[in-house]
Order: sequence, then structure tokens, then C-alpha cells
Amino acid sequence: MRPRLVLRRISLWRWKRSSPLRTYTHHTSIRTNGGRPQLPFLSIPTTTRQTQRVRYLTTERKQWIKYEVKLGLKYTVYFWIAICCVGAGAFAIQQEILERQYPTPHEWRFLTRTRFKSAHAERDRADNRSTDWVVVMELVKGVVERLEDPKIDGRGVKDAAPDAPPLTKDISAMSEPWRRGYYEAMMLYAMAAEHLDGWVMDKTRNIAFPPEVVVGPSNPRPKPVPAGAQKAPREEDCEVAYPAPDDIYMKIISTEGFTPRQRMDAALAYANYLEYKGVTGPASVMYERALSLAISSRPSDAPNPVNQKTWVLDDSAGPPTSNILASLTALATFQARIGNVSTALPVLVSILKARRSLPLSDKRPVYQSSALGRPNRSGTGVMETVLSLIWPPPYTVPPGDGNTPPVRGPKELCEEAALLSNIGEIIYATRPASREEGIAWTREAVDIAEEQLHRLGGGGGRGGGPATAEDRAALKTCRDCLSTGLTNWDAMVARLAREEAARREAATGRPPKKASWFALWGEGEVADQDRWAAEERVVQDRRRRAAELLDELEPPKSGGSSIFIA
Repeated sequence: MRPRLVLRRISLWRWKRSSPLRTYTHHTSIRTNGGRPQLPFLSIPTTTRQTQRVRYLTTERKQWIKYEVKLGLKYTVYFWIAICCVGAGAFAIQQEILERQYPTPHEWRFLTRTRFKSAHAERDRADNRSTDWVVVMELVKGVVERLEDPKIDGRGVKDAAPDAPPLTKDISAMSEPWRRGYYEAMMLYAMAAEHLDGWVMDKTRNIAFPPEVVVGPSNPRPKPVPAGAQKAPREEDCEVAYPAPDDIYMKIISTEGFTPRQRMDAALAYANYLEYKGVTGPASVMYERALSLAISSRPSDAPNPVNQKTWVLDDSAGPPTSNILASLTALATFQARIGNVSTALPVLVSILKARRSLPLSDKRPVYQSSALGRPNRSGTGVMETVLSLIWPPPYTVPPGDGNTPPVRGPKELCEEAALLSNIGEIIYATRPASREEGIAWTREAVDIAEEQLHRLGGGGGRGGGPATAEDRAALKTCRDCLSTGLTNWDAMVARLAREEAARREAATGRPPKKASWFALWGEGEVADQDRWAAEERVVQDRRRRAAELLDELEPPKSGGSSIFIA
């Protein structure tokens, strides 16, 4: 190989090592004529290090940057699309679960149904936080306004007669599911108004506050606001935030289109609220109005089963309806609470006699499986499960109107047990000579309630619970009755045991021995046991035995994740 060619290759190799960046050219500068301008961007770079020019933004690098920017934007868009899809899916699943817990009429619009379900979910929240009744009020208030607006969900809603309370509507032209949903929304509206009675709205900030924190002349010692809350408002900046419960309840009672049972339930709820506020006179009037609504729902040619002076049921008038039994029981227990025992006791006894004359129900409760959450019955297959997930759940079957006599099912038997407990408590408290008789009534009430809870599968051993709403209501009634009966029985027997121990101590001059935890050398023997001390231990045993029936235990988790749950 010629020496000149070798030297040329060596110089080229050295240039490649010393110049990693791309340059325009590598020729030496060429002299130009004197007339050509010497501009920097027109000059040809040389291979020397002092005059070398490097091109950082090449065509390939531009293409690479464009590609990376487009790729980043594409992945960013994909990421947010995935987030939106996951959020929409979670919202849809949540609404599907709430729809099965709180069914809504299918003719309502989506926003109305969403607010209705969200209000009920906030009311029944099961976490550690308490119910935010301001949120419930705002949600259900929006539902009521949308249902009463003819441009949204209130087509066919009319104004009531002029003699009705203000803003009362006539919903007779609407369908039964629409009317029932409107009634549930109005009752929740009234319940929220009860919890927010007296609250004020700060007009400067549009924030609701309880009346006890308002700073002003009418509240000289305001309570401090909770930590993290907004500053307490001034009285001159406040106005009444929400309507009064009285107006809402009177609006429900006067609404045309509600059934007598719905209006009666609203009257009983209003009477209970008035009793809580301490106004017993109006509460008594409202209890009587509820009874009148129940009696008016009977056929016109049927005899009146209630004595208008004593409120005692007449046996010759035939079996009373469910509405009459419910309203008359509420009236009698109210009379007992305000001290009219001589009036309440005959009424309760007549109600108990009428209930025991009703026919027994042969219907058995239907249970649901803890694994699938649906009734255990033959014929339930995979296709039915798939269809139940695709199609929206049907709206609930309308409940009975209460114009017929009930049958002695589990719920009615627990109502009968509650009557026994009330009668026993009245006899025990008002007749000192008949306290044993009062305990006997209470003991019978506990036995009936416990038996019905076992029939309904109220404990955790069955692994499920009642599948129908009727059986679930019966389960709640029996639990309340058993808890109240055990509490009354324990208090009655404990008082008699203390009195018996005091009499024995006064007669013998020494206190009775008490049982120790460790029965060693005969120290655990209890001497001079009497009847009421022994029955007190029986009540404690019954309490321990009924603990499983009274606790609402969740069914065990199923699936692979259950092994990680203690």
C-alpha cells in the first residue's frame, strides 16, 4: 500500500476519534475574492479545533424528539381514559348496588334517582362517621323539587285545594310507583328536617350552622364550633335554613293521592316528633287523627270497631284491620307514657285479645344464602344470575293497604309479645301487689320473641337471613321486642332481689354470702338463696343465650380472600 494512502487513513481515523459530533464539512477554508462578503454563516468550517462548528439539533434528533413527545402524549391520553373508565365502572357498580338496596321508580330521571339513593345511603351509612343530615337534606330537597316540577319529573302533578296547607300537591294522576317514591322522599325530607330543626343559614357564606353556635343577643353563651369547622356566624347575618318538620308532615297528611296507610304513618311519625318536643296536647290530637284515618279506610257500611270514649276494641264488630291495630297501639302506649294508665291498660288488653283471635299464618320465611346473596330455592341457575346482572331490578311490590285483618305471622306474633311486655311493665309499675304478675307477662313476651327469632334464623348459625322485606321487618321487630323484654325483666327481678336481700339482712342481722369466682374449700357456696336471686341468674343466662340472636352478625366471607380474614 502506498505511504500517502496510509497517512490519509490515519488522519481520518484520528479525526473520527476527536470529533464525535456531526459537523457540516471537513474541508479547509478556501480563499475568496476580495469582493465577496465574509459572513460567518457563509464561511466553511475548518477541521481545526478552534474554528470547528457542531450541529446539536440534527434531523434525526428532531424526529426522535417528535416521536417521544407524541408517545408521551399518547400514553397520557390512554392513562386518563383508563382512569375515567375505571371511575365510570365503579360509579355504575355503586349505583347498581344502591338500586337494589333502595329501589327507585323507573320513570324517574337519572339525576332524581341518583340523589334519592345517595340520600338514603348517607342516612344509613355503616362506617364510623355519623350521618351528615345537611347532605341528606340537600339531596332529598332536590329530589322533592324535581318531582314537583312539571318540567322535570312532575308531569301530571297539580296544586291541591285552596284549603290545604301551602305548597301541597295533588298526585292522584301519577302512577303507583311514582306516588310511593314521592312518599318515601317526603318522609325522608321530614326526618332530615327533624334533625336540622332550628338550623340557620349564614347568608354571607351560604353555610348552615346549628342554632347553639350563633353569636348574637338571643344566644349570649354560644357553644364553640368543632375543630376544623368554619367560624361561627353572627345572628344578624343568619336566616332560617330549612323548612319546619310541622309544615312537611302536614303537607304529607294533606296530599291527595296518598293511601290512608301512608297518611296514617305520617300522622304517627308527626305525633312521635311532637311528643319528643314535649308538646303532649298536639301529640295526643295527632295520635287520634291517625286512628281516625285508620277507621275511615274501612268500608262505609262496616261498624266502628273502636269505642270513641274509651278507645277499647269492640269484639262484636269483627276483627280489626292492621291500620286500626297499629294506630290504636301507638295511642295506648302514648297514654301510658304520659301517665294515663287507667286509660291505656284496658285498650292494650283489648288489642291483645283481638290479636290472639286472629288466624295463624302457614307461611314459612324464605332465607337467602350468604354466598350468593339470593334466596335458596330450587330452579335458581346461572342464566337467572346473569340476567339479574344485565336487566335492572324491578321496582318493589306495593305493600298492603292495611284495610284487612292481619294473620298471626312472625311479625304479628312479635307485636303481640311487645304488647305483653307493655302490659307487664304497666302492671309492675302501678300495682305493687301484682308485681309478680307483671313479671309473668314480661317473661311470656321474652319467650315468644325468642321463639320467633329462632324461626326467622336471627342468629349467625344459619349463614344467611330472611330474603323478603316482610321477614326482615319481622326480624327487626322481634329483636327490638326481645331486647326490651330482657331489659325490663332484668330490672324487675333485680329490684325484687335487692328488696328480698334487704329484708333477710334485717331479719338475720348479717349480710348474705356472695359467690366467689374460685369455688375452693366450699367458699363458692351461696347460702340462703331466695327466689328472686335465683331468677336473676336465670335472666343473666337468658341474656347470654340471646346475645347471638340480638347481634346482627355478618355472614362469613367466601372465596380465596377469606383465608386472609381473621
